Amino acid sequence: SIDVGPSNQSGAGSGFILSDTGHIVTNNHVVANADLLIVIFHDGTQAEAEIIGTDDDSDLAVIKVEQLPEDVHPLPLGDVGEVNVGDWVVAIGNPFGLNSSMSIGIISAIGRTIPSGATLFSIPEAIQTDAAINPGNSGGPLMNLAGQVIGVNAQIATGGQQANAGVGFAIPVNIV
Repeated sequence: SIDVGPSNQSGAGSGFILSDTGHIVTNNHVVANADLLIVIFHDGTQAEAEIIGTDDDSDLAVIKVEQLPEDVHPLPLGDVGEVNVGDWVVAIGNPFGLNSSMSIGIISAIGRTIPSGATLFSIPEAIQTDAAINPGNSGGPLMNLAGQVIGVNAQIATGGQQANAGVGFAIPVNIV
């Protein structure tokens, strides 16, 4: 889980370990305008992180902690070119602040175009899934059943309602 915020407000999101050197991938919208980033690992260990890079156009960010806990390791990356409609996937994150949650679903579509949210740029080749993605899942991994990251959970379609309508989108891992 990633707790973020400027001094007058706070927020939360998710992320996943990219490297043994402490690099973590999340969404840009999770860390945008933050002056403090606290990463909370699955065992409750907390570490302050710094922003290494952000990209408004792809809604991706890389943050870094100085040291990873001993039992924390990078997740293997998959290839979106090997993803097919109907494949089972797992969305991992912290929906509504409920840490270490996962939901399962299928790939509903591939090749969707979604807005970046921060610029006029659209993100191509997005993955659509019915795995439950809710506020707080942003930045977490969408994984195939081989345990590889195939996308970064980013958006949901709500149909104008205040609830998940079963249509979530992940930024393809190949953009990472």
